Amino acid sequence: MNRLDALPAPVRIALQPRNWPLVAALVSLALLAGAFAFEHIGGLQPCPMCLTQRWAHAALAAGGLTVFLAQRAIRLPALSAVMGVALVGVLSLVSLWHAAHHVLVEYNILDLPPSCSGVTSGPVSLEQMEALFDTARTVPQCNEVVWSFLGVSMAGWNALISLTLAAISAFILIHALRRPR
Repeated sequence: MNRLDALPAPVRIALQPRNWPLVAALVSLALLAGAFAFEHIGGLQPCPMCLTQRWAHAALAAGGLTVFLAQRAIRLPALSAVMGVALVGVLSLVSLWHAAHHVLVEYNILDLPPSCSGVTSGPVSLEQMEALFDTARTVPQCNEVVWSFLGVSMAGWNALISLTLAAISAFILIHALRRPR
């Protein structure tokens, strides 16, 4: 008996190599929607590292959707589904890396990257300073946790969800490659 046979039908369908890229893309889109809701509805401004994490999820969503739609629009070999799962797995690891890096900065294990330190690359004129004040908004430092749930920051939740996406992708890959053809 196959290990997947014990799972409910909707879960089995979601874990099929042809469908997993769409599921992962929808998870990333949900995370992006949440991040934008926290910003535009909740008033929590993102730090530069938060914005980088958004780009990682945008890439995952775009990659997952592209693979899913391409498999349905073009007659592709069965290996393309496995390659699509591999792409989702790699993009999930990229997202995990950015989120984990942010968590390590939040806990002061790693230093702030230059993009978060607020240090300018050279002297600033009075006109430039006035222009900055006219358009200024409060951007949190990357090592400040502005929101947490159950003691885990947004970057921490992102890391956990990205790790889960990568682990499920690895599981699907291993299962698909072990299946007799």
